[in-house]
Amino acid sequence: MMAAFPGEAKQKPPEDRPMDFILVHTGDCSESCIQWISAEGEITSDSPKRLKALLKRLKGKKLPVVFQSYGGAVNGALAIGRLIRAAGLETAVGRTTLNDCPMLDRRCTQKIVRNGWSEGEVTSAGSYCYSACPLAFAGGTVRAGAGISLIGLHQVTNGRKSADYGTPGKRNLDAISTRSDVALKRKLSVYFTEMGIKPDEMFAMMGLAAPDGMHFLSNIEAMKSGLITKESNYSNEPGFVFYATDAQPTDAVAN
Repeated sequence: MMAAFPGEAKQKPPEDRPMDFILVHTGDCSESCIQWISAEGEITSDSPKRLKALLKRLKGKKLPVVFQSYGGAVNGALAIGRLIRAAGLETAVGRTTLNDCPMLDRRCTQKIVRNGWSEGEVTSAGSYCYSACPLAFAGGTVRAGAGISLIGLHQVTNGRKSADYGTPGKRNLDAISTRSDVALKRKLSVYFTEMGIKPDEMFAMMGLAAPDGMHFLSNIEAMKSGLITKESNYSNEPGFVFYATDAQPTDAVAN
């Protein structure tokens, strides 16, 4: 049996921590560097407040928001998406690795600089955006994804599946939630339309997943629906926004 380090047992896995938004850059920004907002963790009702506080400190500086998340609260995701769109920011699916973090916790809390900029790298490889995460991702003015990143949709969990709404554990292509909810479907339809995404295409992909499953989007599906507007590649990874000497990191606080 392996002994845990002090405090290790109490720390949640990275994917189960509440979503936070941190500023990250690569290299020495005295010449040029890559800068982005890393958004990782579970989306909660407090997540929009965290993003709003960070955007306020950025004072209009536009950085791409790079997501990696298993999802979370639908309303929180919609609020995040609208904040991103109002700020005119791009989004991408990508994995952020901070310098000197352990392999099993690549974005470790010990290396997050709360009063400035963390240092690290970003890549599409091995990244994911599931469940409610694509709703937040949808807020980007440009939305970048890659074949080596995964985007997954499923029915919204809003209670136990009712007998008249399909057989539990089986697909119902008309179902976008575990229980029929006209108001929820209308809310999502309005949101997708605001973001320039085809509601019917999104609903069809949500319906392709069983209630306890996930439908992983192909790039063709993501592009056809409008969820992705740009394909990333190795020469254009998420976060690849270069800033020269006259645009060094600000004193913004990462929440």
